[in-house]
Amino acid sequence: MGRLTMADTDTRAELGEILARLVSVKSLSGEEGDVQRVIADWLTAEGIDARIVPAEGGLTNVVAEIEGAAEGPTLWIGGHCDTVSPSADYTFDPFAAEIRGGRLYGVGAMDMKAGLATAMHTVRALHRRRDAWGGKVIFAALADEEAYSRGANGFVATAGPIDGAIMCEPHFARPSIGAIGKVNLKVVVTGVSAHGSLPHKGVSAVTEAARLLVAIDRFERKPHPVYGRATHCVLNVTSGEGRYEIRVPDHCEFMINWHFMPNETAEEAVAAIEGLATGLASKARVRVTIEPPRYDSFELAGDHPFVTAFAASFARVTGAAPDYEFCFGVSDANIFNGAGIPTLLYGPSGANMHAADEWADLDQMVTARAVYMDLADNLLFKTTQRAMS
Repeated sequence: MGRLTMADTDTRAELGEILARLVSVKSLSGEEGDVQRVIADWLTAEGIDARIVPAEGGLTNVVAEIEGAAEGPTLWIGGHCDTVSPSADYTFDPFAAEIRGGRLYGVGAMDMKAGLATAMHTVRALHRRRDAWGGKVIFAALADEEAYSRGANGFVATAGPIDGAIMCEPHFARPSIGAIGKVNLKVVVTGVSAHGSLPHKGVSAVTEAARLLVAIDRFERKPHPVYGRATHCVLNVTSGEGRYEIRVPDHCEFMINWHFMPNETAEEAVAAIEGLATGLASKARVRVTIEPPRYDSFELAGDHPFVTAFAASFARVTGAAPDYEFCFGVSDANIFNGAGIPTLLYGPSGANMHAADEWADLDQMVTARAVYMDLADNLLFKTTQRAMS
């Protein structure tokens, strides 16, 4: 954007105030109630009808819907309001929301309360001018993205048609229109118990699981023609009941964190593990199930109308076309796209995400807001102009 104008400086100060308010409130996954009340109260004070609505697992989301003056498309903007726990090596209070040199420090500042604060400021501006545009704007502060995405799953389960969504995650320099998928695969190996001094009379679930784990470690995934191979990682292994017993273990289970590309599916992952087990000719029984959370991979086309509208706004504000990246992590955008809502990731960034002394860039918040507003102007304000012409 170049040098900040006086108006931009005022906007940055307001954005910093909102962000500081959000960062100062602890909001671990599943414990978002306090920060959601802060968000809802701020919106309500600005004259915006904000509701705290049920999500999955007894959690809640904050949702605000603003109607324009005419018929038109529906634009969604927002993101998750939960954070990970602050690490022990912070050099200051992680909830103090200190500002130093254009950076606001604190847990969740970058991921992703800066994006939420920017979305809130954008929604307020659109609400103040709602007589000049057509369509609907939906803002939501979602719960539980850092864990099971129960907020996003609860939202999409009842959402009506949405023409495009901006998940305000910290993808600033390179917005994302595609991402890898992820599932947890639970593998249960059942053998046959026997006395530990007569192991040949049983089938050790531990030994058979070990054989399968080696096969999984050696398993070569089919590559995506552009993005390469996805990865998988065994997260844990458990067996027995924790007591000292002289017997052949008949039960062992493990969990695999399995990522997959747009040319793969979770069901193919299950079939792959089952195929490896069959190839071992094991005497144990193997059962593979998909456990939550589940995130299907997605890839929006570059010529999708919402993507091209965003690209035009990004270019007008920043002076350059977006260099999209394929995201090798999952987010609520996977949930939205899986529900048929075209969703891209773009928002202010910073550094030290999920680490000590996390910070968000206040200038990037100003730029991201300008992109959001330009996109709204292109999609919503011009809708009204067409309707009135």
